[in-house]
Amino acid sequence: MPPGRRSSSSLLPKTAAQHIPARTTKVSEKLVLLPETVEDNKAGKDFDEDNDVAPTRDDEEAARRRAKGGKSYAERLPKSRRAEKLARVTAYCTAEAYNMRATAAFVRNKHHARTKLYDDCLYTVYHLPLLPGADGFRLRSSPVLRNPGGKSVLDEEIERSEQSGYHDGDGYEEGELSPSTTTTTTTTTATVTPDTRPPLPPSSSSISSYAEMFVFSYGVVVFWNVTEKQEKDILADLTFSSAHPPASTNLHHHLVSSSISSRPQHPEDFETEEFHFEYNPDIPRPRVFNDMITLRSRDHMVKLAMSHAIAQSTKLSFFEERMAHTMAQAQYIPRKLAMTGELGLKREEVVRILGSLFKSRVDVNLSSNILDIPNFFWESEPTLHPLYIAVREYLEIQPRINALNEKCQVFLDLAAILSDSIADQKMSKITWIIIYLIIISIIVTCSEVFLRFGILTGRGRVVR
Repeated sequence: MPPGRRSSSSLLPKTAAQHIPARTTKVSEKLVLLPETVEDNKAGKDFDEDNDVAPTRDDEEAARRRAKGGKSYAERLPKSRRAEKLARVTAYCTAEAYNMRATAAFVRNKHHARTKLYDDCLYTVYHLPLLPGADGFRLRSSPVLRNPGGKSVLDEEIERSEQSGYHDGDGYEEGELSPSTTTTTTTTTATVTPDTRPPLPPSSSSISSYAEMFVFSYGVVVFWNVTEKQEKDILADLTFSSAHPPASTNLHHHLVSSSISSRPQHPEDFETEEFHFEYNPDIPRPRVFNDMITLRSRDHMVKLAMSHAIAQSTKLSFFEERMAHTMAQAQYIPRKLAMTGELGLKREEVVRILGSLFKSRVDVNLSSNILDIPNFFWESEPTLHPLYIAVREYLEIQPRINALNEKCQVFLDLAAILSDSIADQKMSKITWIIIYLIIISIIVTCSEVFLRFGILTGRGRVVR
């Protein structure tokens, strides 16, 4: 291993220890159709009926058959085999929060990647193949291709994505999710009001040309088209590198938790979401089926909207795991109350449990804005709102939030019982103190009476 390079084996998440989100779409097949054109949606309704007045042409019939074609080859692949043939979409909850400016400076200066900030999300593009890093860092982007005019090809694609139907009033139409049950009992279909935005023109770059990373301020990183080893290398560099390093040859020994991330987690505690994706311009509608994402174009704004929902699901999984851990620690209390009728705990132990319960509740409530619809979709890109809502519905974010709030209510009930127990213990202690004082007072009074009686009796005998 070259000098200055660090082994990342102790920094990488272990597959066996990774937590999976508590959502049914992990084990059941669920299909969400992403927004498309309103005209295409209306035309699709006519596919179920024959038109005797105006028979369909050959090309229209071919489109009709493709629309009814069912699962693609990628969607039919078992999840265990997708990693061999398909690109990954992976999210990691690695810290409490990320410093956007510090992270952007690091990936630009040390990874030589392109960055752009969208509110609380840092969009980063790596040109593949990734090269070995310098100064102890694990990797860096390949040199960016430029057109004859000297402008970066990546910058042109980013500008084309941002200008494609977002600011000319021709974007997504607002709509509601309308789930409907299909013929398969384990498959649920959800649709939204379609997208009126045309797909991007074909690009000369293939799926293997670029790797993308979305870093969110609340501690989640979402990777698109990055291998598992590269993901671990990037996360390790983010953990052990500084955005503004000192002029030192031992740069790689300085932690960046104070500059790039706050309260980083141990790799074994990382919460993850894992999908796979492909581009297919021939499909009638982009969709998500059984954790397989199929897109018609490589528009990074579409990935940004989907990454928002994926990152929120990963952060929600972090809260769910923390809540489950706290409840596991406190689950013996109701059982003990039911069996013995008393807690049998010292005041310090009860206060410690109360503090743990309230900490979990405060973390969830203070982070509730993370789980709400981001301001990005209200203020900057409202045209992407239906797409975000569709992915959010697939990930079952709202039902999981409701379940989390119900667990918080259980915490409130348990906290009330513990508070009453502390109050009872304190009152009981005060009551016994008062009883002891009364007893002492009675003893002192009786002693004084006996002494005076003895003194008076003695004087009477002397007088006689």
